[in-house]
Amino acid sequence: MKILSLIVLFSAFVLTTQAQETVFLAPVLLVKKEKEDGFQKVWLTAATKTAIRYRELEASDTTKDARISDFRSIYIYEPREYATAIDLYQARKYKEAKQMFTTVKERYKPILPMENSPAAMATFYEMECMRKLGDLDGLAAALQTFIKDPLTRETQLRQLELYVLWDAVRTKSWDRLEILARERAATPMPGDQRAQVAYCHGLALEGVNRPKEALFAYSIATTADAGASEEIARPAALRILAIHNADPEVKNAMKVWGTPDENKNSKGHSDLKEAAAVAKLFEMSLGAGTPLPAEYKAFLKYLDPAVKTAKAEKTEKPAEKVEKPAEK
Repeated sequence: MKILSLIVLFSAFVLTTQAQETVFLAPVLLVKKEKEDGFQKVWLTAATKTAIRYRELEASDTTKDARISDFRSIYIYEPREYATAIDLYQARKYKEAKQMFTTVKERYKPILPMENSPAAMATFYEMECMRKLGDLDGLAAALQTFIKDPLTRETQLRQLELYVLWDAVRTKSWDRLEILARERAATPMPGDQRAQVAYCHGLALEGVNRPKEALFAYSIATTADAGASEEIARPAALRILAIHNADPEVKNAMKVWGTPDENKNSKGHSDLKEAAAVAKLFEMSLGAGTPLPAEYKAFLKYLDPAVKTAKAEKTEKPAEKVEKPAEK
């Protein structure tokens, strides 16, 4: 009966090892339930959510079927291509990483349904590359065929939920996005995801003509994970500068700066100082090598004196005095 059930499980496979021109083989460790049985290295040829087909010897033509529940765990060796893709991803080379993740996704499709399989993980990071590259149309298309069942990690599952916000950005559904982002902001989440939510919220608030409120959201987006999410922090900083640059009160504060009409207690003055600080922060770190747009360089003239002093002390530190040794 058990053998018959396994045969039925595998009857749904579109490609079998016999039908493939190049046989798919993925090395794994089967961890037996009984301690005395220990471990067994085998080569998977296919898998469903509940069953596996494998070879006990890599060069063998004989396969065996087993239920995943028959083992304490199944450890899949990390593919070299996947490790390379992760390195590219962490180096922020998202275009190159995406191509590599796509390769891994296609290569490991025969075992996609397995929990946190290389194919499932690669597909997730492929979509993350799309998001970070700003390819929201590509992300929306990928989500149409994405199967999330193999993923079990909390942060990844939460990220999948945040894609709803990004799709609202794509379609410019600002009223809906404002509600979604406000609700999501009230839930616990790590800094990088909080930055995403805040940035989407800022876009929504601008979209419904509430730019002053958007400033606070963008500020959170630039600081939630200390600017580590550069694909979020950079555009958020630019939106802050754009809003201040269009503000009549800020323009007036620039006009009267250093004159008898200057009002240091005005909202325009404080917003101008904020714009100057953000512009400087963009040049120092948030821009990640991207030059500050020309239209915002004027803000740098209005830096807080304390910032200018600190900068001068850092760049104009006198050389240490070197005393000559006494002559003998």
